[in-house]
Amino acid sequence: MKRWFVRHVTSADDGMAVLGAITSALVLLAMLLAATTCADLLAARQRAAAAADVSALAAAPDAVLAPQDACLRASTIAARNDAWVVTCEIDNDEVVVRAASAPRTNWARWVARLVGDVTDPTVWARARMSDPVAAGSSAID
Repeated sequence: MKRWFVRHVTSADDGMAVLGAITSALVLLAMLLAATTCADLLAARQRAAAAADVSALAAAPDAVLAPQDACLRASTIAARNDAWVVTCEIDNDEVVVRAASAPRTNWARWVARLVGDVTDPTVWARARMSDPVAAGSSAID
């Protein structure tokens, strides 16, 4: 019996599966980078908020007792929380601290500045010492 060899006919869709797989991989990579960038920016904002809150609370006693040391204490506490104090204002017995924190990845910093001219997330917090006599814990009977 004689075999007939069939010639391979090429069609227009040869190689499309590879192209589809590469495109899918690139889209998945872009989505992964976008998600990690958003997560890093959100984490930086949360670090800034925590640092501002804790710094204002730590500086509040010094605002009453030693106002010249209050902002130094706020800066120290913010640095321990991976942030820095942008402004520190003392008004009578109240401390207003504005703290900022940078994203941890250079990619997130670059994308944030490229897309929306976003600077490092900055959050403010306010704290004051309550008057112990007004709070009902008076030592005077």
